[in-house]
Amino acid sequence: MSEKVVAGIDLGGTKLLGGIFSEDGVLMGERLISTCASQGVAGVSDRIKWVLDDLMDGPGRGCALQGVAVASPGPVDYRRGFIYEAPNLGWKGVPLGAELQKAWGAPVWIENDGNLAALGEYVFGYPGKYGIMLYLTVSTGIGGGLIIDGEIYRGADGGACEFGHMTILPEGGPRCGCGNFGCLESLASGTAIGRVAREAVARGRCRIVSKAVDGQDGEIDARLVCEISDAGDESASFILDEAFNYLGIGVANLVNLFNPEAVIIGGGLAGNQRLFPVVREVVSQRAYASSTENLDILPARLGGRAGLMGCWAYLLRVRQAGAKSP
Repeated sequence: MSEKVVAGIDLGGTKLLGGIFSEDGVLMGERLISTCASQGVAGVSDRIKWVLDDLMDGPGRGCALQGVAVASPGPVDYRRGFIYEAPNLGWKGVPLGAELQKAWGAPVWIENDGNLAALGEYVFGYPGKYGIMLYLTVSTGIGGGLIIDGEIYRGADGGACEFGHMTILPEGGPRCGCGNFGCLESLASGTAIGRVAREAVARGRCRIVSKAVDGQDGEIDARLVCEISDAGDESASFILDEAFNYLGIGVANLVNLFNPEAVIIGGGLAGNQRLFPVVREVVSQRAYASSTENLDILPARLGGRAGLMGCWAYLLRVRQAGAKSP
């Protein structure tokens, strides 16, 4: 009899990570490629299919695929496997679950990427530590999820916890990928940091970043700003602190709304040494003292695998519930 396996796909705005797991949760193999969002729905769908096909031809050869969980950006209908909107991919109204299920001949569950990363951190990053845990990912965009007593909070229609699209700066704020102005994502994400740095260089206010780009023949992005800040450039550090201040305002709003026991922050920018001191200080100033006295604001423990491990945790629960299809 063929060994049974399940798979997870973490679909991001810039990267696509896939993995297959044995029935007892061993990660048998993984593949990381660029999302190439500019290729549109059809192109990205083909890349998703290629990742899993490659895994099944490699470490999963001869195994029987039992199910797939896909972590998708944006609000989704997890019951239908339908993506309402994914601004960082330029998608609207995509029935991804049905397409992938047809391609693989196995049940496919589509869930919000922030929800699954939150579940991954809850189950594997901080197991049994918190009853109410809020997770934010700060990378190309800003997303997150809320776990209450072990369950994903989705809201009425699956659109809850789009933290990156709360309005922080309504008057004069930059336009967000969702179409609104002054969203948290437009002010504190990696994309926002890169944009602000490029604007500063154009005005002649961030010369060291400009010189670094000239020397590397590369684009000014958040990664470069972090590198130059770590090297001691004050203008780059100012750009980061401004973004992290906005992030702190967003976290303070969430703390006042949900009163979590912990806020876990992951994503590429969470590794920057300036983020947590700024966020903690702003939250202490802006959130109710009664909600912050015992609050933990901590880095994610699973790194880039939070979403993938969340896929496994999700599929494990599906199996325990005896669900055969979404």
